[in-house]
Amino acid sequence: MSNITVKLYAGSDSIRTTTNDKGYFSFPKISATKITINISGIGFKTYMAKYTIESGMKEIDLGILILKTNEITLPDVIIKAKPVAIKYKQDTVEYDADAFHVQEDDRVTDLLKQLPGLEVDENENVTAMGKSMTKLRVNGQDFFTNNVKDFISKLPAGIVEKIQVIDDFGDRANFTGIKIGESQKMLNIVTKPGMDNGQFGGFSVNGGTNNQIGGNGNVNLWNGSKQSSGNVGYSIADNGAGLSQNKNAGLSYNNKIGSNTRFGMNYNYSGSKSNSNTLQAVETVNNFGKLNSQLENSRYSANGGQSLGLSFNQTTKKIYLSSSASINYNKTDSRTNSLNYQTGFSKQDFKNNSNNSTNSPALRASLEFSKRLKKNTLSGNFSFSTSSNQSNQDIITNTLYYNANGVLEKDSLLNRSVDNKSNNKQFDFGLNYSFILKQDSISSKNISIDYSGSLNVTESDLQTFVLNPLSSSPVKVDSLSVHTRNSAVNQSLSLNYYQSGKKNRISGGLNIRPNLVRNYYPDLNTTYNNNYINFSPTFNYTKTITSSKTLSINYNGSNNNPTVSQMQPVKNTQNLQNIVIGNPNLKSSFNHSFSSNFNYFGKKSNISFQSGFSINTIRNEIINNIILIPDTLGAFKQETRFENVNGNYSINVNYNLNIPFKSRKYTVGLNGSAGNSRKVAIINSDKTFNKGFNFSQNISASFNIKKFNANANMGYIVSTNNNNNFGQSFEQSTAIDQMPYNLLLNTGQSFFRTKSFNSNISASLRLKNFRLSFNGNYSNSHNNNNTSLNVNTKIQSLNFGTSGTVTLFKSYNFNFDANKRINKGYSLANANPLIINVGAGKSFLKNKALSFNINVNDLLNQGNNISQRVLGNSIIESRTNQVMRVVTFGLNYNLSSFGGKSFRLRKE
Repeated sequence: MSNITVKLYAGSDSIRTTTNDKGYFSFPKISATKITINISGIGFKTYMAKYTIESGMKEIDLGILILKTNEITLPDVIIKAKPVAIKYKQDTVEYDADAFHVQEDDRVTDLLKQLPGLEVDENENVTAMGKSMTKLRVNGQDFFTNNVKDFISKLPAGIVEKIQVIDDFGDRANFTGIKIGESQKMLNIVTKPGMDNGQFGGFSVNGGTNNQIGGNGNVNLWNGSKQSSGNVGYSIADNGAGLSQNKNAGLSYNNKIGSNTRFGMNYNYSGSKSNSNTLQAVETVNNFGKLNSQLENSRYSANGGQSLGLSFNQTTKKIYLSSSASINYNKTDSRTNSLNYQTGFSKQDFKNNSNNSTNSPALRASLEFSKRLKKNTLSGNFSFSTSSNQSNQDIITNTLYYNANGVLEKDSLLNRSVDNKSNNKQFDFGLNYSFILKQDSISSKNISIDYSGSLNVTESDLQTFVLNPLSSSPVKVDSLSVHTRNSAVNQSLSLNYYQSGKKNRISGGLNIRPNLVRNYYPDLNTTYNNNYINFSPTFNYTKTITSSKTLSINYNGSNNNPTVSQMQPVKNTQNLQNIVIGNPNLKSSFNHSFSSNFNYFGKKSNISFQSGFSINTIRNEIINNIILIPDTLGAFKQETRFENVNGNYSINVNYNLNIPFKSRKYTVGLNGSAGNSRKVAIINSDKTFNKGFNFSQNISASFNIKKFNANANMGYIVSTNNNNNFGQSFEQSTAIDQMPYNLLLNTGQSFFRTKSFNSNISASLRLKNFRLSFNGNYSNSHNNNNTSLNVNTKIQSLNFGTSGTVTLFKSYNFNFDANKRINKGYSLANANPLIINVGAGKSFLKNKALSFNINVNDLLNQGNNISQRVLGNSIIESRTNQVMRVVTFGLNYNLSSFGGKSFRLRKE
């Protein structure tokens, strides 16, 4: 029990303390030989006991003390007070759900959108002051998958008492109380009494006019610490490019074994087959001029994967133990056809066909422990992982070269077979010993010594073959093949000091990191060795000024070693338009990161203010050296090398101000950010310093009463695109045969400044049997540069729509929504669609959990998907073909019961 008063009497002297959240208390440095312990709490009988401290005793463990309830029961007193909307603690921002407007059919997602400092995007990704929310817990316990976006739309807001945003340092840190290093954002939902159990999910079957048929089921059973779930699904439909198919199945179980141990297991299977057709228009600007490209891409892919995971956790007063193991297997087959028509300072056409098959098994196991010794703490961790990847790829590359008059001069055709085998093994080991200088229920001090090491062994064998036209047999091409064996030993030795009090926490330390990297090339019988020694300090300070004010200051230094591909001096010619050559003399980069945050909440005014400030600078940052090589036909190829540079930095500041009126009936919000950065780009071995500026400002207002709410906001954004590592990062995340050739010539220079303005307004009326909503949105995006090429694009989009639902005779419902979009400024052909969706349905059963629905989507068949984005010095427009007009029939059963009460959640 927490907050229980404990007094110690020694003669005429007395000391007082309170128990912590786990019921622990202690009194250090007692010199008396006879003491009396007095324990009291409201509603309990006073506990009193006498103890004798014998000579030589270092510690007295009183064990578990039981308080008996007081026999005198006072009458219930109901106190109604205005809820405090926000409370700040040392690592936690706590929101009281009763202080915000929660409707009967709201989901947790709808509640989170109202909380100052939190943002929920259209894909239900949650961020807190710009940091992603990585973990979900309910009542302090892991919740099923722990993935935030998996459950915030499935849980009703009506079960929530508080929402907590926690700076999480990990479970081991929570056990030892030593919170050092960088934290992650965790969302903890505290439920109302009796609402810590439920059954939720549902079943559905459906069919449609686009060859659509399918069904799925998902059931989650939750009873405190016991969590079980199962899901199965199958669907097939024509998406406009062909039939797409999805299959999935999964089981999970997690529960306590005894009072201190948890066991969990999960199995998942997923499979999909899909076709896609896309059209892209890309405009790229660099030192040679302007380049335009139009890409037509069709792709078929089939994916299948299975995973099995096990976990075991035990936490007692003296021991923390956490272990896990997982097995994964994935298989992918794909076929891609692409056509790229290029004009501008270089005219070339590219035709690519590729077939690819990949198998990727993986195994991982880990163990983490911590033990409280007589005075100190010993902790450690061990993990092992092994994975392999085997792919077989057939690539046909057809490059067409034209002269200045547009006449075809050369038709180059290359047919390759590429076999790539790789495997990776990694061992991690760590040991920590903490000297406890002081520890009681209020404060603690300790010094810790930490060692961690890892060994990574990788072998990669890429073999390229071409067909010999004379013998009709494959022949290996040495210049297009590479075989490597690499090993890396990374170590870290650190000394840290940690001090925690009731309102303050401070930690600091110094890390020494010796690292060894060895690359061996069997075909060349050549070895390259790189040794690094880095020193990185850390400092963290957090102060809880009051329950409505907190301040934090953090500094972290971290180093990053170059990857194997960045150090590999052998040419990687898998993409003949972008040859990659590593630099064996690269140094490791070192990142200095400073940040500070301040939070304020006015208990009387309910005004909340949150702000953050950060500075980052990198020494010896590893960036691309883009070398553009003209050939004799007037075309260009790209060569990517790697260099260390200094002088890169970024400075950012952000804030969020929320001002409510009349018990949050009216709310006005202001939020924004500003940043300045400098990044170095190297083009043809010449350095260019790009200065970037980013600014955003948004103002919002809302009006909420029981049956009506309205929201409006306006935002303005200015940004420059000066990401000098764009080419490398894009290549790593996108298949080469899908990439517009222009993007290979993206130098990372800051050619474009983007100015965007957007505004929207929405309103919703909720009556018992009738609901009506309206929304309107206008956005304007303008890209321009200051070069003599005078490239300017301006995209405008106006959207406005309405939707409604009518319920008749208690169980019949009709719904509609209409949306008009007006587009201007796109170079790709597009329409100004009017999208109308209508539907009707009937509900069954007492709680209306079962329903039959008929829906018609895009009644006028006018929809199209078109978008624009700016990456580096390229402007990219994309349009995807899809089947838009669809008639769907569906039977659905909704399961949503918590604490014995049924909830019917509103659909998006």
